[in-house]
Amino acid sequence: MMPPDHFPGFDNRLTFGTGHSHYALEIGGKRILYAYIRKNGCSAFKTAMGLASDVSIGAARRLRAGPFGRYDARIFVWRDPEERLVSLYRNKILDRKNAEDLIRRYREVMQEEPSSFERFALFATTGADPHLIAQRHHLRPIRYTHAIELGALHATMCSLVGPEAAAPFRVPVNPSRKAPVEVTPYARALLHRIYACDFQMIETILAQQSRLSAPRG
Repeated sequence: MMPPDHFPGFDNRLTFGTGHSHYALEIGGKRILYAYIRKNGCSAFKTAMGLASDVSIGAARRLRAGPFGRYDARIFVWRDPEERLVSLYRNKILDRKNAEDLIRRYREVMQEEPSSFERFALFATTGADPHLIAQRHHLRPIRYTHAIELGALHATMCSLVGPEAAAPFRVPVNPSRKAPVEVTPYARALLHRIYACDFQMIETILAQQSRLSAPRG
C-alpha cells in the first residue's frame, strides 16, 4: 500500500466540466466529496450511503453537494477505459443486470439486438446511455485530492477513513462474471477515440503517482 500522502490527486480546474453527480458523504468521521461515475466502484459507494446496489443513485439526492465547502477529501474513482466498457458489456449485455434501459437504447439507436463487443463499442460512440459517458466528463473544474484507481479503492479508503469504516469497499459489490470478451483492433481504436480525454487523464495521474512513489533524497 502506498503511504497516505502518496495517493495521487488530479487538478481538473483548467477544464469546463459540469459533472453534476457529486455527493457529500460522512464516512469514518471524515467529510468526503465523491464524484459518482458509473462502473467505477459506484455500488460500493451506494452501500456506504445505505442504499442497495440496484437502487438508482437518485435515491441519494439528499446527499447531493456542490464542490465548495469544507471537505477532508475530494475524490473520484477511475479505471482503464477499455476495462470499464468491457465490464459494462458483461454486466448489461451478457448478464443482463438491471439492463432494461440500456438495451432499449441500444435497440433504438443500433436498430438491432445486442451482439458482439465490437458492435457495443460502436454503440458507445453515440453516447446514447449515461453509462457510456467518459469518466472525465463526470468531473467538475476543481482539484481532487484523491484520484483512486479502482483496484486501489479499498486501500485508499482505509487510508482515508480507517479499515472499519472502509469495510463496504473491501470486495466488489456488483461484480460481472468473467466471461471472455473479444476486443478487436477496430473496437480498441474506437475506444481510444471516444475516451481520448480519459486516456490523457490517466496518463497524467500515473505520472504523478510515479513521482510520488520515487525515493526521496
